[in-house]
Amino acid sequence: MAELAGSDTFVGNADDANWMPKVDMEFKTDEEAYQFYNNYAKVVGFSVRKAWINRRASGVVISRTYVCHKEGYQGNRRDESEVKKPRQNERTGCLAHLTIKITENGTYRISEFHPMHNHELVAPGKAHALKSHRVAKRSRAAVAGMMASQKAKIEYLVRQAGGYRQVRFFSVEDAANKSWAPKVDMEFENDEKAYQFYNEYARRIGFDVRKAWINRKASGVIISRTYVCYKEGFHGNKKNESQVQQHRLRSSERTGCHARMTIKLAKNGRYRVSEFYWDHNHEFVTARTAHTLKSHRTANRARFHVVDYEDDSRVEPIAKDENLSELTVANQQGDLLPSHCKNYLHAKRKDTPKPGDVGAMLQYLQGRQVDDPAFYYAIHLDSEDQVTCFFWRDGRSAVDYGYFGDVVCFDTSYKINNYGRPLALFYGVNHHKQIVVFGTALMYDDTEECFKWLFETFKSAMNGKEPNVVLTDQNMAITNALDLVWHGTKHRGCAWHMYQNATKYLAQVFQGSRTFASDFRKCLYDCEDDEEFASEWIKMLEKYDLKENIWLKKLFEERDNWSVACGRGMFCADMSSTQRTESLSSMLKEHLRQENDLLQFLGNYERVLYGRRYEELLADHHATESNSLVASSRMLRQAANIYTPAVFDIFQKEFELSLDCMVYNAGMVETTYEYKVTSEGSLKVHLVRLNPLDGTLVCSCKKFEFVGIQCRHVLKALDVTNIKELPLRYFLKRWRKDAKVISLRDMHGLATDNELKSTRVKRFSSLCHIFSIITSKAAETVEGCKFIESQSDQLLVSVYQILQTQLEGPQFA
Repeated sequence: MAELAGSDTFVGNADDANWMPKVDMEFKTDEEAYQFYNNYAKVVGFSVRKAWINRRASGVVISRTYVCHKEGYQGNRRDESEVKKPRQNERTGCLAHLTIKITENGTYRISEFHPMHNHELVAPGKAHALKSHRVAKRSRAAVAGMMASQKAKIEYLVRQAGGYRQVRFFSVEDAANKSWAPKVDMEFENDEKAYQFYNEYARRIGFDVRKAWINRKASGVIISRTYVCYKEGFHGNKKNESQVQQHRLRSSERTGCHARMTIKLAKNGRYRVSEFYWDHNHEFVTARTAHTLKSHRTANRARFHVVDYEDDSRVEPIAKDENLSELTVANQQGDLLPSHCKNYLHAKRKDTPKPGDVGAMLQYLQGRQVDDPAFYYAIHLDSEDQVTCFFWRDGRSAVDYGYFGDVVCFDTSYKINNYGRPLALFYGVNHHKQIVVFGTALMYDDTEECFKWLFETFKSAMNGKEPNVVLTDQNMAITNALDLVWHGTKHRGCAWHMYQNATKYLAQVFQGSRTFASDFRKCLYDCEDDEEFASEWIKMLEKYDLKENIWLKKLFEERDNWSVACGRGMFCADMSSTQRTESLSSMLKEHLRQENDLLQFLGNYERVLYGRRYEELLADHHATESNSLVASSRMLRQAANIYTPAVFDIFQKEFELSLDCMVYNAGMVETTYEYKVTSEGSLKVHLVRLNPLDGTLVCSCKKFEFVGIQCRHVLKALDVTNIKELPLRYFLKRWRKDAKVISLRDMHGLATDNELKSTRVKRFSSLCHIFSIITSKAAETVEGCKFIESQSDQLLVSVYQILQTQLEGPQFA
């Protein structure tokens, strides 16, 4: 035991050594802690085993214990009498160990360290034979043995490719002050851009990059990430060399290089460089081998990259660097493989129908047309006769479009978010502030040509009537198609879609801040003019340090196309509100999973659609039952008799808020009075113009122009001028209880008298639309159906008499 005592004394005197483990020491990863303890074990004279580990549900290691190789006791699993060659047991129950636990900042701290062993320690000259110390030595030997053949292979590949040109590399020292060299506190929009920056730096210096350690939140957001040199660490075979055939020995070129770059998530949602080690312990590659580095192969093979703008793929050449000659490998047989070439197609199909879907879809569409004669569907094929789009709408949708088709939202979020089925919806809002669906599409292609066909088909299905305003996601293909097809329609980006896109592009900011979502919503929905929007936007960027965010910069530059504040002069039927759209999304996406049968999905979709129509029927009934309102205000009683309950609630809120407004007489211009009105708790002044002669009312907040309901500022101005009722023209037809009582000609823009004299086909089409609307409404009740049946005979007799009295006879022109 003299040797044991001597060893123990050696360990005890090592307290001041920097290689000696101590409680509260910290390591970036559990693997670094293991390497540190293993190096200590090699000096002292024992081997290390990875013992107990504790993980979270996400897989993150919470704690880990490394023990001496003689920890515990080990025996044969069967009785010794049944074992021909009993296993030799060298364990002594040694208690020496090191335990680490994760900290709040993601590092690992030594919580326990027991240095005392109950066995003899090996001499320093024999430590390399211990199991945990064999790997590094064996991998270095493999590198030496395989280097010659590896170089020969590389030379052969270069000759086969047609040769190489000289590449100019920078030394690490020369590159330190370059703009493309990493520096601590540099920031990147996301972790992938940080990797691309470091990889470009590595390409200029002459080494390869590996994505190493990563740390995530429970939500999946990356907290920190480390990119290392490809020669970091050591790598060897998992089995003993005697168990591995000679020709299968794994070669390793790793040298334990410490060069790396670490990024961490900052409060502003960007990734900041927290550590950068530039020093390598190996030589860099030469021009002959530069193109073989793994992370640089794609760039050297095809000197193009794909830039994706709103799903519009375009090919752009990589800009030449004045400080670097690109390595060009001239392959006479072509360097672009099919797997690369397919990424450069301008029109790429992202979805394809599952086997059997096309037949199931045709079965559904044809069956619906039998049940509903007003049912309309169309199918689009590409140049290869492959189905790219289905569109359909039923008779009720055509009727609803006639009432509420002034503003249409084209929603492709189900397709973009990969809910399963590439669903696209045309929908609007009715007089009860409920979503009504006008048409449905399954889009297996997202090219401009496909969108153009879809918009033309929708217009045809609605008897040629275009909406006044269409709201869509930001997509260049959609924008171009709308400009070509719907000439009389104003196109705007949908604020709800902007918010959904923000949750993807700014996921780290949403996750890292409890207040960012409300501040972003305020910019989107609560600003009344461009000046206020710009002010709130700048405050938000400064508060969350997002001034350099590229996506937000681009979004702000295009604000005229989507901002609610910039578009308040355009009537949008309050479609910017998110609650109704989100409720429809939550109901539909449950049924869009690909594992569901297509007919099952269509059945579920119809049930959702019919459910919403039943809610509209209940709202109609409720509106007819709520004609009277006990109120002291004559204007409130007037509004209650005209508006539906849902719209009246909005008007009543504005009326109540007007009671706390302050009004000042600002003068008079000819016959128009001007008033300055301020709301309680706000210093913003709104200018109201009132002309009592013609009843004109205009407010600078533009609420009526945008929503179609008068604002509190106008109501206050009316009150001080003793006008107790709102002029009837400010009760929009689409918000009234009688919104569906409307002339068929006005509703659908049906054929005029001049058009009726054109051809028999047009007359027939016009009449079909009229009677499809009548029958759709009459079929809702038994009484309505019986009435139409009783009138049909008399109508047919009247038409027959008209034909008999025509001197020219029937017009077949």
